[in-house]
Amino acid sequence: MRRGLHLAAAAAITFSFTGFAGAEDLATVSDLDLMEQTREAVGAQDADLVLDLLTEMQRRGTGIFVGAEKAVCEEVIDLPDGITDWRFKGAVRQAYITSAKKQQLASEACGCLFTDYPFDAFTTEQLGKSPADLTNADRSALETYLAAEQREVETRFRAHEKSCRAK
Repeated sequence: MRRGLHLAAAAAITFSFTGFAGAEDLATVSDLDLMEQTREAVGAQDADLVLDLLTEMQRRGTGIFVGAEKAVCEEVIDLPDGITDWRFKGAVRQAYITSAKKQQLASEACGCLFTDYPFDAFTTEQLGKSPADLTNADRSALETYLAAEQREVETRFRAHEKSCRAK
């Protein structure tokens, strides 16, 4: 009898948790509560709720999704050994990121800036040469590009990032 009472209480708690998560706006739930509700929904075998909860965890980058995109999304900038100007690396990195943001704005895509836009595509497009052919003298062209594009692209990109997070 006692075991039956415990099972009934556990089932009632489980269903109240899953009902609570379904009724509440998931964006307002803390990360810890979100993970706990996901465990409860899995235990209750509520596939629809589990999908909603896991989708929210993925959107936030929490739980099993921690760092999933960050590890993959890094710019890879291969400069030739002949670059001795210590300011070159910063200028080329900023110009590459700005250009990648501009590409993403044009395609209205979300996700990693560099997935479909490798460094050699950037140097070919902006400087008309491969990364192996870069010289210290290319820094001025990079700085000119940044002066013309960076502020406007950054402003537009912030709005784009916000819309990507909302999806």
